[in-house]
Amino acid sequence: MDSREDFERLRELEQQEQVELELELQRNRTMRMHSFPKLSEYYTHMTAFLSLAIFIAVLLTILNISIYLTTAMRMRRHLDKPLRIPSILMVSVYPIISLAALVTILVPYSWFICHTVMHAMFMAGGPVFRTLLFRYVVSEQNYLKETSAEAVSLNTPPCCCCCGCLPTVVPTKAKLCISRYMVWQMPFWQGSIMLVMNILYYRDRQMYLDVMIFFIPFIVGSIIMGAWSLQITVRMITKIRGDYQLRKKMFCLQLVVMLCKLQYLILYEQLNSVKMGGEYPINHTIYKQTIINILILVEMVLVSMMAQSAYRTPIQVQVDQSNVHSS
Repeated sequence: MDSREDFERLRELEQQEQVELELELQRNRTMRMHSFPKLSEYYTHMTAFLSLAIFIAVLLTILNISIYLTTAMRMRRHLDKPLRIPSILMVSVYPIISLAALVTILVPYSWFICHTVMHAMFMAGGPVFRTLLFRYVVSEQNYLKETSAEAVSLNTPPCCCCCGCLPTVVPTKAKLCISRYMVWQMPFWQGSIMLVMNILYYRDRQMYLDVMIFFIPFIVGSIIMGAWSLQITVRMITKIRGDYQLRKKMFCLQLVVMLCKLQYLILYEQLNSVKMGGEYPINHTIYKQTIINILILVEMVLVSMMAQSAYRTPIQVQVDQSNVHSS
């Protein structure tokens, strides 16, 4: 009787160990499918798809830099110094994002740092764009003089749905100061969060996965607050500088968040349902990251061309005026 019970107990232990072993193997298989290889392993096992992707990525990056240099040289020739520096900084956002996407393809393990650089382009671009908007009207004080305290509506995206009941506001120095803080909080607030997330990601991956969800509301809230303030400012300046294509310039800046953040996160999850790649080291994650970043590179070329068109004004106005005077 005892021997029979011992046999049953041993069989149960063996079955339990077998199940645990299978779970461990499956967990390791999943980790290897989603983990990033070492750089030496990555280039040793390079596939034709990745070689072609790197070639296309380099060409797209060179094209984007060429568009930027053409636009920047035009600005240097035709813009005064107060407008020249912030305008060049604004159009430099897109080649920097292209370089970050290229580095992600060349060094896959650096993807989170490069993704942070893409995110930082909107954080830094917001304050620069606001500075540029008020330099179009010389300064905030000069704007108040030109508009004679004309009321401004707060019902603008991304808060147009929840702020429809708010009354119009008459701009003052204090209210413009609040608007300035709403934009300038982005690089400091989001920058601090992204720094912590990078440290956690590269030091303790499990802790990063556990706390990441708690950071998201703060990042989203900061983006909405900054974008709302910029949209209100664009509406204010457009009333007296309507031919400067300010909405188009703002849209180019917003595309950074939509393409490099929102689209990135959506595709990152959606592509998990598509079987790509093989075993480690050229696994599913490598193919997924490569496809997403090639898409971003193509989009950044298109956005650079759109920005080049948007920042022709007030350049074109000044060119026409100089031609009139010379004739």
